[in-house]
Amino acid sequence: MNKRSTDWLHPAVIYLILLMLLILASWIGSIVEIRRVGGNGELILRSVLGESGIRWAVRSAASCLSQAPVGNALMLFIAVGAGRGSGLLRAICRLGSLSPKERYAIYISAAVLAVYILLIVLGVFSGSHLLLGITGRLAGSPLYDGFMFLQMLAVCLPSLVYGLSTESFRTAMDCVQAFCTIISPFAQFLVTMLIAAQLIQTLEYTRLDLLLGLTPHVMGIVSFLLYWLPLPIILFLNQKREKRFEMLK
Repeated sequence: MNKRSTDWLHPAVIYLILLMLLILASWIGSIVEIRRVGGNGELILRSVLGESGIRWAVRSAASCLSQAPVGNALMLFIAVGAGRGSGLLRAICRLGSLSPKERYAIYISAAVLAVYILLIVLGVFSGSHLLLGITGRLAGSPLYDGFMFLQMLAVCLPSLVYGLSTESFRTAMDCVQAFCTIISPFAQFLVTMLIAAQLIQTLEYTRLDLLLGLTPHVMGIVSFLLYWLPLPIILFLNQKREKRFEMLK
């Protein structure tokens, strides 16, 4: 498979094609007046190419991205960048062949992680239930809403300690650069998320989700898959591109 053919497999391109097909389907469906009678009355398929649809598309184009979990994605990439840039992930993959300095750094990093996990446990099970919120439940709690942030810290803190211990990090700039080592895939993922958000919002605007009988729970699963499924694909395509670039050197 050549480079041109693999470019068409990028999730952003696939989502864009699906979005165009959805817009076309909404236009055709509105012409033939696709409708369905449900518990909330009669549902009629709305066209994105109509006057109100075009107004909605222009008005909501920028705000669509706010519906996507961009913050979670950014924190994920920062965590991976920290682990990779500090050398911690590489050290974990070769635990049997570490130098004394690297082994010592691993021990310190593990101790920091253990203390961090202990603080999380205390925040959940202590008398104040700090991370469970005032209701004492997981749903809607700081632990639930900030789970990705807590995960990012669980990677970044040991990575920072490991990098400083092994002198992979000598300055503050080294730390910042490490956190940004895989920013290129994030940029591609951000574009993909933007198109995915537009695809989801268009699906809901046309009411096709309701006409197909998709419940909010099912739409939640669909949205999750549309947002996060492209991540491993983008990383795989980037890895192939890097290998191809190295072979051409």
